Amino acid sequence: MSKCRVLYFNIKGKAQLIRLLLHDQGITFTDDVVDKKDWPAMKPTLNLLFGQMPAFWEGDFHLVQTGAILRYLSRKHDTYGSNDTEASLIDMAYDGVEDLYQRYIRMVYGADFENGKAKFLAETLPDLILPTLQKLLKTNKNGEGFLVGDKISFADYHLFQFLDALMDLSASACLEAFPVLKAYYERIKARPNISKFLASDLNQKRTFNNAGH
Repeated sequence: MSKCRVLYFNIKGKAQLIRLLLHDQGITFTDDVVDKKDWPAMKPTLNLLFGQMPAFWEGDFHLVQTGAILRYLSRKHDTYGSNDTEASLIDMAYDGVEDLYQRYIRMVYGADFENGKAKFLAETLPDLILPTLQKLLKTNKNGEGFLVGDKISFADYHLFQFLDALMDLSASACLEAFPVLKAYYERIKARPNISKFLASDLNQKRTFNNAGH
């Protein structure tokens, strides 16, 4: 099997979903990073379609765009449901989580982070994001398993990464009001390969975004 390689900034960010999938599925890969200050000079030399990271290689095969990378890996490693119906539900869940995640991103990179964070934690998170995510989770087996079907999917990695970022934002008190979502977060976090990766020095040293939050 050709060795996999992931290239991204030395943060969690968009590449974290890919890293979670690879680690959880026991797939060996090289986790290469680009320093933010070196990116402008390196960007023209990398020949990346759309000029964006994360970038992924498997031997000579090359992909960019997080969703495309996740779907490619999921088709190969059985994290895309058991049939076309489940695959479509996984796509829907992934896109829905991404829509809500973008609200977090806009807050993190906003001009007034502290005030934006306070409003986000007091209003957006408990009134919109967490209720919607718990409702989504409960559509499958009342939230006691995965987002879709009987096995983990790339949509689960996205939801877990989002919840992990929220916990880092001091949202643990908010999550207490959503026990199904909290139990899900703890369940995914406890998966052996994910737990080992999250505890690694490499992961611990990375922030969730380039804003340093």
